[in-house]
Amino acid sequence: MTQPRPPTFISGFPARMLAVFPLLALATAYILFVRCLYGNGLVSKLHAVCGAPVDGGLFPMRTTYTNIPALDSKLCAIVTFYHGLMNPTYQPLLILMSTTLSAIAIIPFAEATREYHPKRLRMPATIGMVFQLCSCGVIMPIYWFAFALTGGTARRGDRINQGNAEALLFALVAGYAIPTFCMVVLEDPVVTAMWQIFPLYMKVAHWAHCKIRPPSQHTGSGYGTVQAMYMLVYVASAYLHVAHIWPIFNSSALFQKLIMPPMAPLDPSATSIAEGAAAFLKWDMAIGIGSTILITLWFAKSLTGLMVLILWHASATFIVGPGAAIAGVMMWREATINAQAITNAAEKAR
Repeated sequence: MTQPRPPTFISGFPARMLAVFPLLALATAYILFVRCLYGNGLVSKLHAVCGAPVDGGLFPMRTTYTNIPALDSKLCAIVTFYHGLMNPTYQPLLILMSTTLSAIAIIPFAEATREYHPKRLRMPATIGMVFQLCSCGVIMPIYWFAFALTGGTARRGDRINQGNAEALLFALVAGYAIPTFCMVVLEDPVVTAMWQIFPLYMKVAHWAHCKIRPPSQHTGSGYGTVQAMYMLVYVASAYLHVAHIWPIFNSSALFQKLIMPPMAPLDPSATSIAEGAAAFLKWDMAIGIGSTILITLWFAKSLTGLMVLILWHASATFIVGPGAAIAGVMMWREATINAQAITNAAEKAR
């Protein structure tokens, strides 16, 4: 008698549960673009600023960025959005976004360097630019859906070589960390506008490093360098989380204002640009972080491993922040891939 076929699994979770990712992307698109942008009146407020004359002097963000009027208007809206959060009140939210985005943004670059990564997903800069334009919360669930369907969650023994590992570390520092630091510290409209294309900076930095130290000539294991890269994200994220987010935990009102996405639509007539931008960013980051944490559950090889991952995220997200929590899981995953690669090499040597 033929035994019934067990449910199809993609590593830790049933494959059919992956359907949550496209549904999450659709729900996020509605929340962000229908409720947050238009329902909260953010679009009209940004248009009031960026529809003003460039030489009016009333709005500092309404300046010449490219000498292309249509593009300058779009950049003005983006810069005004971010500069609404560049004040002492909303600084913790901006820092939370910056640290978490460092963990999320580097993963597509790291995965694209693996030998057996699907060609259609070997375009991390494109993925990064799309989520910069369309939001992290909408695009990352789609990316994770494709990532899982192409076997990314079940990867075994496919290490990143030393040349690519060094290029990834350089891309993270030169392409993301430095531009983001400049944006947050300088609070200059032009710098903020330039920050929007940081995925391209990461791509250029990675490409330039690969030209100087070709990965084809440095094919040894880059395990240590990859771990150092994720450790850098972990330490920076944890430090900034403790310094800027922990104080918020003492006030439930402040925590709700700065961290918790609003469940109900805001009153457009009583909502400032800063409040509208904060509502949008809180939802965007909540879904971007949530989908990234969710996909890591498919890395589990057993029910015990699954429970450990859930407990790790539940505690680490609170204690050291979501960026550090994600980086910690990626370090663990890289360790399992490295161990499998060593096992595979030993078996071949027999």
